[in-house]
Amino acid sequence: MRYYALRERRDVERSKWTGSFDFDRQWGLPGVKCPTCKETWAAVGSDYPTVDLSSLPEKRELERAQCVPWEHFVQLRQRVLPLVPSGAIVEPGTGFGALTGRAKGKFPPVVIHMPWILLIQPGLVTRLNGLTGAIPVPTRFKARPGVADLLELEVRPGGSIRGADAGEPCRTCGRADSELPLPSFGEMRLDKVPTVDFARICRTIVVVSERVLERLGRELEESEIVAVDVTGGSQTGTGDHPSGIDVSP
Repeated sequence: MRYYALRERRDVERSKWTGSFDFDRQWGLPGVKCPTCKETWAAVGSDYPTVDLSSLPEKRELERAQCVPWEHFVQLRQRVLPLVPSGAIVEPGTGFGALTGRAKGKFPPVVIHMPWILLIQPGLVTRLNGLTGAIPVPTRFKARPGVADLLELEVRPGGSIRGADAGEPCRTCGRADSELPLPSFGEMRLDKVPTVDFARICRTIVVVSERVLERLGRELEESEIVAVDVTGGSQTGTGDHPSGIDVSP
């Protein structure tokens, strides 16, 4: 099974898609100042839209962005942990619940944002039947009539990138000693191959299997999205997709 990272095409001078949005997550763990490594930080990309924190007494505190002492963060994380899925990475800045905010314009069938957030139009949900690793979650955007209700795909951690080790993590907060830049899309290769069709190989990179390209290839092409092979090894057949989606080694 081959796997691909998705990115927006760079050769589109003027896109027909005008969609844009301003959004936030319903809840999120705060950032921290670590007493050991002395870093003040919060991660991005570790989000779980299926997790509902509305039952927690601390829900109001988790609705606002803030930075707290490490001890307080640990207390809040302990309250959240029983509600998160098995295998979830829960660290400072982890987001929970649906995307909220405002949307306007015309969106493509598949939307990639920042690029670790993956959204689809509601009509594509049935195309995901039989594919593993992605859970569609309704967004809560305020929009004018005619703007489709986009669904966010919750994609959980799986697999890893070769050469993405950022050093020894802090024994207290888990933050790495140094933040090495990720390889470019053209140089990225998997170290550990995922076991599902959608996987988050690091906080900010989602990969999809060749089965996803077979199902959604036409929609990805229409959405001006390029699939970049990150599997490594033999490239035989990577460009042989009846959908016509651009595939880069």
